[in-house]
Amino acid sequence: MRELLARGRTLDELWRVAEGKWKYSDYRKKVIIPALGDVTAPAVAPPPQQQQQQQPAENGNGNGGAAALPRIPEELLGVQAYVLWERAGKPDGADFSGEARRVITELMQSGASLEDVARRLNYALKPGPSGTSSNGSSAAATPTSSMDSAAPAPAEPRTVHQPAQVGTPLGTPKRNPLDMIKRTKPAPVLSAERKVVERPLDFLVQRFAVDPTTRWRRTYPLGSKAELLVVVRQENEKSPVRIDLVTDTASSVVLHWGICTPGSRDWAMPDDSIHPEGSVLIHKAVETPFLNCDDDECDVEISGAKVPLQRITINLPPDHHLGAVTFVLRSSDSTMWYKDAGGNFVVPLPSKDDPVEATPPDVAKDELSRTIIDAEVNSSQWTLMHRFNKAADLISEVLNGYYEIDVAAALSHIFVWLRYSATRHLTWQRNYNTQPRILSAAQERLTNTIANAHGRTSGEAQEWVRAMLTTVGRGGDGQKIRDEILHIMHRNHIPERKGLWMEEWHQKLHNNTTPDDVHICDAYLAFLESGGNLGAYWRVLSDAGVTRQRLESFDRPITLEPEYYADKRDALIRDFRNYLGILKAVHSGADLSASANAAGNRIPGGARGWLAYVLSHLGDSQILPLLEACVEARTELAPALTGNRELLYLDLALEDQARQAAERGVGAAGFGAAAFMKPLLQNLCLSLGNNEEICYCLKAWNELPNSVRNGGRPSKEEALLAVSVINRIRRALAEISDRTVSRIGDISKAYGRAFGVERWAYELFAEEVIRGGPAFAVSLVITAIEPMLRNAAALGAWQVISPVEATGVVDVVTGLHEVQDKTYDLPTVLIAEQVTGEEEIPEGVVAVITPDAPDVLSHVSVRARNMRVLFATCHDEQPLKQLREARGKWLHFTPSASGAVTWTETSAPQPHDDGATAHAAAARPTKGLKIEVPTWCGRWVVGMDEYNDGVVGAKSKNLAKLRGRLPPNIHLPASVTLPFGCFEQALELPENKQLKQELADTVSRISGRSSSSSASSGGVVSGLLTGLGSLVGLSGSSNGNSPGNAAQSPAVLLAECRRLAMKVVVPRQVRDELEKAMRAAGIPPPENEERWALALDALRGVWASKYNDRAYYSLRKAGLDFNSVRMAVLVQRVVPAQYAFVIHTRNPSNNDEREVFCELVKGLGESLVSGMVPGSAVAFKAVKDSGGLQSPEVLCYASKSEAMFVRDSLIFRSDSNGEDLEGYAGAGLYDSITMDPSVLTKIDYMEDRLVQEPGFRRDLMSRICRLGVDIEKALGSAQDVEGVVAIDGSITVVQTRPQV
Repeated sequence: MRELLARGRTLDELWRVAEGKWKYSDYRKKVIIPALGDVTAPAVAPPPQQQQQQQPAENGNGNGGAAALPRIPEELLGVQAYVLWERAGKPDGADFSGEARRVITELMQSGASLEDVARRLNYALKPGPSGTSSNGSSAAATPTSSMDSAAPAPAEPRTVHQPAQVGTPLGTPKRNPLDMIKRTKPAPVLSAERKVVERPLDFLVQRFAVDPTTRWRRTYPLGSKAELLVVVRQENEKSPVRIDLVTDTASSVVLHWGICTPGSRDWAMPDDSIHPEGSVLIHKAVETPFLNCDDDECDVEISGAKVPLQRITINLPPDHHLGAVTFVLRSSDSTMWYKDAGGNFVVPLPSKDDPVEATPPDVAKDELSRTIIDAEVNSSQWTLMHRFNKAADLISEVLNGYYEIDVAAALSHIFVWLRYSATRHLTWQRNYNTQPRILSAAQERLTNTIANAHGRTSGEAQEWVRAMLTTVGRGGDGQKIRDEILHIMHRNHIPERKGLWMEEWHQKLHNNTTPDDVHICDAYLAFLESGGNLGAYWRVLSDAGVTRQRLESFDRPITLEPEYYADKRDALIRDFRNYLGILKAVHSGADLSASANAAGNRIPGGARGWLAYVLSHLGDSQILPLLEACVEARTELAPALTGNRELLYLDLALEDQARQAAERGVGAAGFGAAAFMKPLLQNLCLSLGNNEEICYCLKAWNELPNSVRNGGRPSKEEALLAVSVINRIRRALAEISDRTVSRIGDISKAYGRAFGVERWAYELFAEEVIRGGPAFAVSLVITAIEPMLRNAAALGAWQVISPVEATGVVDVVTGLHEVQDKTYDLPTVLIAEQVTGEEEIPEGVVAVITPDAPDVLSHVSVRARNMRVLFATCHDEQPLKQLREARGKWLHFTPSASGAVTWTETSAPQPHDDGATAHAAAARPTKGLKIEVPTWCGRWVVGMDEYNDGVVGAKSKNLAKLRGRLPPNIHLPASVTLPFGCFEQALELPENKQLKQELADTVSRISGRSSSSSASSGGVVSGLLTGLGSLVGLSGSSNGNSPGNAAQSPAVLLAECRRLAMKVVVPRQVRDELEKAMRAAGIPPPENEERWALALDALRGVWASKYNDRAYYSLRKAGLDFNSVRMAVLVQRVVPAQYAFVIHTRNPSNNDEREVFCELVKGLGESLVSGMVPGSAVAFKAVKDSGGLQSPEVLCYASKSEAMFVRDSLIFRSDSNGEDLEGYAGAGLYDSITMDPSVLTKIDYMEDRLVQEPGFRRDLMSRICRLGVDIEKALGSAQDVEGVVAIDGSITVVQTRPQV
């Protein structure tokens, strides 16, 4: 390149070659060979495949029989390219990769080794992932360097002429994703977490906060830990207004102030009548000195020492008709001025004309939000400079605990504000002109403050801090923007006169530069390069969102179109490319070239080679190597990021390049997009503050077979594994999305309304943040590859959990839990976005369709089958979209034999139609079931030999029946049971008299019966239960004790019942009998009083679950009398479980009695049946013959992220008389509780023996299926069995009940 420039070729010409606008082959033939001979290497690095093809020839030494030279690592090429670029004067955008390859090749041909070349460059070669040194064949060596030089040469993106393709992987180092988890570390000293430092004004702040006359108050930092408190007080509208300004600053200060009229923020002179004593007139302002405050109100001590305070009081008459007081402070010697974010302080005043609280009612009420909105809306002079200074102040105040709000929430609020600014929804200039150097200084201050906050935060808070940098440029030499445009005009003899486009832009730049100038410069370059095509100019502006109207709205408007100077074209292109770099350095924080230049020597050596590849391959058609290089560069940067502004900007720029590459490549890659999943998950891990789950997802993905990870042809088994990992990844992405919406959704709408932003902008705000983040690229890959994986796994788009035909009107809900207490008058089909597994299906619902994936044997699944409700999961977004759009229409659904669901539109049934009765029957399950009410047997505890009808429930009785009927290698746990009626009997004891009355009163408020009338109907307990019977629809209308009580929802009152039940005093006799029975059964009782307290709390918890919401709604639908429910409690020792399983001996998916269906999870079975742990279990089935039981079929692998474990403990299981009635499934209505709390632990099923060892998996599944068949034979009917597999492989059945 230097030789070509020396021979008179222009840099613009070389640029056109580097950008692909002049084909290199043509340029080489027409220019290079005639000028230099056939000796020059390509100026533009070829793609990886071509590099591999060219390598032997390039590395050859010219001696036909000599061995080929070793392959040159890409990272070493990058370092050499940087050195050449630096020597050439750092030309913007030049690519020296080709020349770097030629230089290194020549050195090696002269006898130097790769190590010699690396030493010349002060570069340390490292072994590749396979252990080969960098002078071998490995290309995956991760570079490190001790160079004093900066980053590799920046290059502008090249024009893509070829369609995107997957490309050849670079060969990245093997990393353990779990090492990337951002572990919780000791948090920095932040707000509520820090040691509270008492401040002198705290006492006054607290006092005025509770003073009923306070109409407005605000505390401002003044620097050097001093503060200013401003309070506006007024007793009522007819009382005078008092404004107090109090400060604890040690220096003498003066108030420089004026007033504003209502509806205006223009400074005006106040009337003499309100001037405090000692005031003087200075120009258009009043100056009043602060005086020492000696009265009791200012008597403040800190650590025993009195702190002197200064105060000014301004008194206004009730009919003052003022809008605000506006002011600044100065020191008495005028050497210091104090402002509010570079502007005036503004104190709104209460009046009949304009009340202080004028903000919309839905605006966030926290002090931080009020401060932001007040500054943004009420400042008469406001620019980016003011906003940036105010934001810097607020970030510091948040970290120093000035606001009583969670730090992560506060920082997310500031991000929302800054993003509205960055997207031009807020004004960038109002009644004030900011010189470029002043704006860049404000930017630099803000970005340095953000970087400092990044170093002081962690987790989610740090994530929001990092996101702030995407909303503001880094700042820098802003004066250069102002000076260089003049230099360009003078060099090119363009006059400074009106009527020229460039002069209008020059005046705009001189007056107030903004990020718009980057796009204006880009557009002007496009105009020049196109030979004066104005269409190119407007196209670039339009793509950047800069309209003609916006150009004309500037304080110094741009109304003209650019002029074309043909004779100056090349010079102007050169000058404005350089000028674009200046603008980007100030305004474009995430521009890769600018960020790489600014980071310089801060870039770790290990990142430089990867960065060199990215900079020299921007816009390449080969996506995978570019993605890998971006992510590996980010990975090497990660340890040095914390608090480093320049590296943070570089990291953001690399993240953005990875996102762009993925979005460009996924659509054309087909199933090949699977190769993008690894780098994109790693990219997401690096971006999140709380990244543990994504790191586990990455680990699980990396453990999949190559046929999946590389986008090949997976087998059915491999595809099943991949689908389970995809499900886990999708769930993690949903959690990220939900967390983001939860954090900024409401506040962005509140800010948008307060700022006057267009509705579409604040409605879509959170969605746009998510779509612009790294998680979105991962979701694109899932969308591309999942249909093919499900097809290969023979899964289809549907999983039918309860196969029933259904007809109803469609309704769409966010979560099933939100409507479980609702009664639908019409047969309804719910499209529920979320189903956990523990909800109750609402009355009137005939079908539930969900994209969620509850376990087939979860409680809600069992109840759906029992109620004859269609329950299905759809994994394809297109059918779900169609169903959501059918909201309000009547549809008829039919599950097919192949496992799909089809539907047709129908009409609403008429009352006289034959089908109307069927619809009604489907909408409301048949009532009329009855529970036999047992009486207390007179014993607090019974053993297994006494598990009789009317004494204990079906769980206890079935365990007793299994004794002696199972193979000797199947264990049954030792058990004792507290029989029916124990809870009711405990309530009758004297020590529970008061509690009994409170519980009865609470129930009567639900039932519509007073506690006294309940008592007269047969005792307090009888009245309590009768009242609860009416609660489920068996008695008259509500007639609560008071209107307030009647207004309370059943859920609130049921929660109160549970709270009261937890206070029941368990008599000592119960404990003594329980301990005696446990010892007799071989169950170790609790060791001490503390452990006994835990055990009795678990017992109370099971009793209290009698008042569970889901039990209430389920019983109401079935017409079962709550007065008849009695709760026995089965007590067992917790079996240490490696796995837990549930068996249905009749396949619930198709009601096939010839098949047994099972689900299996790690840890406790509660994670399977309760819905507490989202995701699917390992599901398998087997035909009930010797061949089928020998070879169970895996239907899906587990996608759960967590498992539940508990220490050696006891478990108290609900065993009511209302759980296992014929035709009614009460599974999961009541709770089973371990004495010790269970612990959720992150897990990776991909490394478990179930996945890694096919022989172990087949044997275990076969044993579980055989167990189900044995139990069914022993008890004579289809069974719902729960059991565990111990670490030694032994199986224990913990409970069984008839399958309903």
